[in-house]
Amino acid sequence: MTINIRQEIHKAVDDLPDQHLSDVLHLIELLIQHADQADVEPEEMWLLTSGNLKKMVDEMESAPIPTEDWRKHLHDI
Repeated sequence: MTINIRQEIHKAVDDLPDQHLSDVLHLIELLIQHADQADVEPEEMWLLTSGNLKKMVDEMESAPIPTEDWRKHLHDI
């Protein structure tokens, strides 16, 4: 059974909410531009395109310091 990828993409794009359409089109452009770079994962591009990578970095920078001894930490509280 052959899948017509172009048809599937058209269906998926038609179902996209307007607020995501520009992000998805930008992601497709990035995938096309960097198709020859095997070390770049689509997930990384999506995180960059959507701005979620910056959100993740910001959350990590404001996260509390990791606790090595949880039992002592909980006892101290």
